[in-house]
Amino acid sequence: MMRSLIVIAAFALAGSAIAVRAVEQAPRTARDKVYSEAQAARGGAQYAKLCAACHDPAKLVAGKEKGPELTGTRFFDEWQGRPLGALMETILLTMPNDGSAELTEEQTADLAAHILKINGYPAGAAPLTYAAGKDVVITK
Repeated sequence: MMRSLIVIAAFALAGSAIAVRAVEQAPRTARDKVYSEAQAARGGAQYAKLCAACHDPAKLVAGKEKGPELTGTRFFDEWQGRPLGALMETILLTMPNDGSAELTEEQTADLAAHILKINGYPAGAAPLTYAAGKDVVITK
């Protein structure tokens, strides 16, 4: 009887440790306030200067190739469930596609913060870093 109780207690402890680890390993999402307002404002200024000509339908310049939408259904169809880091890497390595600028990791994180803001994600106290983006999942 005593041995049975010990075995049951051991399984219960192991189960609770697994549950705690699962909670600890749950990925952060874009809803977890992963950027700051100041950072999104910096990203908004960069967006206006470097991105709007291709990504903002209201500001498309004649002769410019239209870039993918950064809000709405088409954005979420592309990025839902993917790491924010993948979006940030795409921005860092390929934008602006006319070669007019070379972005830093900090500028890329600022642009990602702006994209999160225009998609309605809440801001927090701390700014997003390029490295931290890999641990954040984009959700609707």
